[in-house]
Amino acid sequence: MTTLTACAAFSPITTDENYDAANGVTATVGSVVGRDLVVIGDKGKEGLLSGGLVNQGQEDVSVVITAKGQPQPVTVMVPRGGLVSLGSGADQTSVVVGNLTVAPGSLLDVTFSSPTGGDVVTGVPVLTPTAEYATVTPTAD
Repeated sequence: MTTLTACAAFSPITTDENYDAANGVTATVGSVVGRDLVVIGDKGKEGLLSGGLVNQGQEDVSVVITAKGQPQPVTVMVPRGGLVSLGSGADQTSVVVGNLTVAPGSLLDVTFSSPTGGDVVTGVPVLTPTAEYATVTPTAD
């Protein structure tokens, strides 16, 4: 029996591993961490970046977000110790990605920039505006 219990000695402790437990991905630029980042939309149409930006630092941080096909970069001020929700809701910041160049199921390179973190390019998954994402669109009702 002791040989069977020894098997765990060669396996990593998975609860100690960092991973994205949702559909979206994580991006870190300086003291700001983007969580559960996804782009909702269809190829050839406008998309919307959804997720959250958390500032873990002691100073307010300005984050510039850009992606291929985006009409213009969007600057988001993230207060120290604060959270900015990205999406289409009344209490959320809208980051519209223009003519999506990739289809749902693909990754879209999104660049997050800040004065202290530089430029961070992250492959963000593109998902269709259906099911729980049906209202997460630039033209949500």
